[in-house]
Amino acid sequence: MSATATNSSDRRPPWLALLAVAATVVAGWFWFSHRGKTEAPSPAPPISAAPAPLSASQVQRGIERAQDDVKRDPKDAAAWAMLAHSSEMAGRFDEAGAAYQKLLALRPQDAQAHADYADALGVTQKGSLQGEPARQIQRALELEPANLKALVLAGKEAFEHKRYADAIAFWERALQATQDPALRRPVETSIAEARAFIAPAGAASSAQPFVAGRVTVAAALQGKIGPDDTVFIFARPTDGSRMPVALLKKRGSELPLDFALDDTLAMTPQARLSQHAQVMLGVRVSRRGDAIPVKGDLEGELGPVKLGSSGLVLELARERP
Repeated sequence: MSATATNSSDRRPPWLALLAVAATVVAGWFWFSHRGKTEAPSPAPPISAAPAPLSASQVQRGIERAQDDVKRDPKDAAAWAMLAHSSEMAGRFDEAGAAYQKLLALRPQDAQAHADYADALGVTQKGSLQGEPARQIQRALELEPANLKALVLAGKEAFEHKRYADAIAFWERALQATQDPALRRPVETSIAEARAFIAPAGAASSAQPFVAGRVTVAAALQGKIGPDDTVFIFARPTDGSRMPVALLKKRGSELPLDFALDDTLAMTPQARLSQHAQVMLGVRVSRRGDAIPVKGDLEGELGPVKLGSSGLVLELARERP
């Protein structure tokens, strides 16, 4: 398979669901804990302090309770917030968006609500933050320039429009807004990917410690990937150990997708991408979601490729026999 550049406009950075889920859980519990209070809310606790995820039945009870509350008092901002966050946790993003609209009508200065609304709208637009989501992100940052979720979303929106320098700037601000390693790592990876796309001409010969490109799907396999299938994108040594020196996990719904692999994605500190002049790239789609290849997995491979290479095309081309 040859390494060719891609000009697709659908460039999406690594996206950490942890941020959206954690922020939603924290905000939802914050509003729930303030039920019946009329004073202006204080800042939510750090995202890293989020409680364990709620069960589906608990989320549904939260939705039903919030629905009853807003019927009794349509001006109850706390109830609208709980309804919005609970609907989001249940995957009912259209309903969440409608609830966020009601919440923002009551609390137009709530930066977090603007950011959460933008996130929900983006999901209903198949991941795109164009239009109204972008306006909501801008408003959130006007109200709270250091809002973590708004900064991450702003970077994603800039990346979506190939404004890679802007994306990096937003994500660097996001790093300043949190010290939580679990939240910083995907942001750092996104920065590395954006930098790969603005690498100067000739980067492929400069042995930079990254490789970047796009995962595509062969026409014959288009209908065989489920939205919740796990996509493994990895680099491994060209000889010797087959243990990946960089590994990125995505979801089937994100394909085709752009990727960048660097040392932030190393599985162990002793085995890093930068230790090799060239690597083999691989991609595998697993329905089971584990690291062990099985019959029926979809696969593709490319290489050897030199470190510093960008614009690569890594195709899912075959089904594992």
